[in-house]
Amino acid sequence: MKKLLLFSVILTFLIEARAQDPQFTQFYANPIYLNPAFAGTSGGPRFAMNYRNQWPSIGASFVTYTASYDQHFDVIGGGIGFQALYDQAGDGELSTTKANFMYSYHLRVSKKFSIKAGLQASITKKSLDFNKLLWRDQIDNRLGFIYNTQEPLPNTNGKTEIEPFTDFSAGILGFTKKFYAGFAVHHINEPEQSFLGNPGSTLPMKMTGHIGMLIPMDKEREHKSFFSPNILYQKQDHFMQLNVGAYYINKFFITGVWYRQTSVNSDAVMALIGVKKDQLKFGYSYDITISDVNKASLGSHEISLIVEMKVYKRPPPKHWQRLDCPDF
Repeated sequence: MKKLLLFSVILTFLIEARAQDPQFTQFYANPIYLNPAFAGTSGGPRFAMNYRNQWPSIGASFVTYTASYDQHFDVIGGGIGFQALYDQAGDGELSTTKANFMYSYHLRVSKKFSIKAGLQASITKKSLDFNKLLWRDQIDNRLGFIYNTQEPLPNTNGKTEIEPFTDFSAGILGFTKKFYAGFAVHHINEPEQSFLGNPGSTLPMKMTGHIGMLIPMDKEREHKSFFSPNILYQKQDHFMQLNVGAYYINKFFITGVWYRQTSVNSDAVMALIGVKKDQLKFGYSYDITISDVNKASLGSHEISLIVEMKVYKRPPPKHWQRLDCPDF
C-alpha cells in the first residue's frame, strides 16, 4: 500500500506538471538557464555548475545537472554563453540531454542604466525505457503490481529515443546598480516531442518574469551589506509557479528564505546559505515541501558553484556595465 500511495502521488504530480522544464531554487546561480540575456553580465569568464536532487527520500531519482560558461566580448558588443544540461526522472526511465547556445547584445543606455537582449538556440535529446514503466492496468488492489500491461508499447527491447530537436528562446534584461528586471520566452517554436509519434505532442512555451533589487544596509561608501527582495514568475502550459523571497548579503556570507506557490497549491518553503570568496561562490539550498507530496517526500537539495574570472583592468570597456545581483 505504501508503494501504491507513492506511485499515486508521483503520477498526480507528473500529470499536473505536464511538460514542465526542470526548475532551480537558486535561479540566479544559474543565470543563463533563467534568461539568455544574462550571458556576459559578469564581464570576464564565468563558469557555473548546478546540481538539484528532488525528493531523494522517495527512492527514485529526480536529478538535474547543468554546467555553463559565459563571457562578455566588447568586440562583438555583448556576451556569449554555452550550457549543457542532463535531467534524469524516475530512476533513469526518462532522461533529457540538452545543449544551449546563446548570444546577448549589451546596450548601455546611460551611465546608470543598461539593457541586454539575448537569443538562444537549443538541441535536445530525450530517451525513455518503456520496459521499466508501471501501468494502471497492472495494479491489483491487494497485491500491488502483478499483471502484464495491455498498453500498446513500442516494439523495442531497450530505451526509445526521440530524434534530437531544435528550439529557440529569447530574453531581455534591464538593470542599474541597485535594480534589475527581465523577461524570457523559452521554446518559442514549440517543437514536437513524442515517443509514440503522436501529432500535437509539443514542448510548451515557457514564459519567465523576474525582478529584484539591492538595498544597502550599511553606510559605507563601498557597500558590503545588502537586503535583496526578489520575485520570479513562470508559466508553462497549464503549470504556473511564483517564487517570493529575499536574500541577506554581508560581505562574503549570504542567506535567503523563499516561498513557492504553484498553480494548484502551496509547494515549498526554501532556505539558502552561501559563501563567496574572491572568484568562488558556493551555495546550498533545501526545499521544505508543504504540499500533499510531503507525505512521501521530505524535501529537495540543491548545490551551486560559480567561478568568476576577472580579465578587465580598470576602467572596464566603455560599452559594458556589470550587473550586480545575489548570484544565488
